[in-house]
Amino acid sequence: MQEGLHRVVLGLGSNCGDKAQNLKSAREYLIGVSDGVFHSSQIYETPDAHGAPEKYFNLVMEMETLLGAETLTRLLKEYEVSAGRTSDARVLGRVPIDIDIVIFDGNIVRPKDFRQSFFQIGYQEISADRTPCEDCLVDSSVEINRVLFPV
Repeated sequence: MQEGLHRVVLGLGSNCGDKAQNLKSAREYLIGVSDGVFHSSQIYETPDAHGAPEKYFNLVMEMETLLGAETLTRLLKEYEVSAGRTSDARVLGRVPIDIDIVIFDGNIVRPKDFRQSFFQIGYQEISADRTPCEDCLVDSSVEINRVLFPV
């Protein structure tokens, strides 16, 4: 890895509108801000982590960037707003796109997300050589529906 590059693993989700297209558009945006290695899981469907009826489409991505964590987070949140993630949408529980840094330079920065099925499913797909998370909340009784196309 080039000096100054940061390895970042992101969790993406969408629960409204054209969920697959929302994720594909976000992925294309992220390709544009990445500076290196880029991996993406397939899109998959998971239940809402808090039990709401609307299911999510998710994917997990790994990329390298010269951006620091604060700058990257700011860009991600600006993208979310540009894609319709407004305070009104939040009140209604509508998430056109959510993008979170879960791992930055090997450090888990969102441990709660890291342990959830919605992240672990995609993370294990792009990280087949990594040891599975022993204390994660992956619920084997949850039916996971793979969308019929990779991104």
